[in-house]
Amino acid sequence: MNISTSNKAPQPEPKVIHYRLDKSFGPSGGVVGSFLMIVGVFTIHLSISGWILLLLGSFMAFSAAGCAIDTEHFRIKFYNNLWGIWKVGKWKYVHRKMQLRLTHARMAYRVYSMSNRSVDVSEPDWRIFIHDGNSRQGQAICKFKNREAAEEELAKLSDWLNLSIRHEKEALG
Repeated sequence: MNISTSNKAPQPEPKVIHYRLDKSFGPSGGVVGSFLMIVGVFTIHLSISGWILLLLGSFMAFSAAGCAIDTEHFRIKFYNNLWGIWKVGKWKYVHRKMQLRLTHARMAYRVYSMSNRSVDVSEPDWRIFIHDGNSRQGQAICKFKNREAAEEELAKLSDWLNLSIRHEKEALG
């Protein structure tokens, strides 16, 4: 009779993890891009300007920034995802001096209307940053809506990449 001492099976380590961070033109740029695509579709039969509006609108609507982590080869790539298809960026190797940090971020976007009124859109979230050595400024790896999911992913990334976690008191002083 086999009796297992643990209920959970060990999770396999993923090879490449992809995270999407933000749209390149913000939330308002995505809406404008979608509008340009719709106008381009309706005017495509009239002239070449319909094709131009379609290409420009799809670029604005689907382009985004992201990060890929190769846990097998200990590499990280910050990229721009052009048209949502092509990922443009370079791989960098993760070394022992790098640290991970969790922080609360609030991205704010401001849009001005034709009547000079501004509309502010604020998106609070939790982001995991990677720091190179002792630098205060790090690069965002991923973002989450709630703290619990971010802390869980921070622990996983720390294990997979064999990096230490930088706490706020260490980051400030």
